[in-house]
Amino acid sequence: MTRILTFNSHEAYIHNLAHTGYPTDVVCDLPGHHLIGWDHRMRPLPDNTRVVGLSEALAQGGAYDCIVGHTLTDLLAVKAIEGPRRVLVFHSSLAGRVAQEKSTVDPESFRSVVKRYLGLTGATPVMISPMKAASWGLPAVIITGAVDASAYGPWRGDVASGLRVANHVTAKAEFLDWDLHQESFGADCPCRLVGENPDMPGVEPAPGWTQLKELFSSHRFFVHTANPTYEDGYNLASLEAMATGMPIVCNENPSCPIEDGVAGIVSNDPGELRNLAYEKDFAAVKQRCRNQLDPWMQ
Repeated sequence: MTRILTFNSHEAYIHNLAHTGYPTDVVCDLPGHHLIGWDHRMRPLPDNTRVVGLSEALAQGGAYDCIVGHTLTDLLAVKAIEGPRRVLVFHSSLAGRVAQEKSTVDPESFRSVVKRYLGLTGATPVMISPMKAASWGLPAVIITGAVDASAYGPWRGDVASGLRVANHVTAKAEFLDWDLHQESFGADCPCRLVGENPDMPGVEPAPGWTQLKELFSSHRFFVHTANPTYEDGYNLASLEAMATGMPIVCNENPSCPIEDGVAGIVSNDPGELRNLAYEKDFAAVKQRCRNQLDPWMQ
């Protein structure tokens, strides 16, 4: 049977990857991740997935049919393994990657280096959205994020607060259009932030996936803002909220899946976002939100 080797880019993505049904080994001891090992708060470890160290993966190189990397350094770490097909998943746009790394290399040169690397390694590039693919301008397979709607819901909205799920907000403030978020939801307009944010007192991930899904069910609306220069108008947490039937409040973005007034509120006006989020009758949103999720259902 086909066996996959991958790296822990983030647990939610690997959890979804397990839906392929193939046995998967996940290297979890490389630097650059927020936690060495598997973070069970984010997702449970799938039954067909096991955690391995890099040395173990290298020793078993011949057992793998496909290696799925998420950064260039992932594939470099296993360059000694010969034979398996290689896939490189691009989670960031080109502009986002350059900005995140504070690179002094111009984007065109960065693109050329990556293109050459792909040619030398024979790796197949996979982009997680059309926006990300367009930003890189590379021939690639587009596989968008997806959720199993049957694993979520139902939405109740009995907690009079918004909900946002995001990690390392301070470092990604420009990407997440955090200024707009803060202008829209201040102290008098509660919006709970959940995620790995060690520099923000009182902000933590949910204790587990079950508890996270309960937050989606219980809170009144979900918030996602993103700078369209760098990011899509949705993330995996947005799709999870939609699967619950939870209304979405977000800013204008070409790749935003939300139709204003149908499955939520779309606006760049902080006052409008804030006021409508708390005044709008969301009673009819639940099924509409799930209907708009159709392209992202597994």
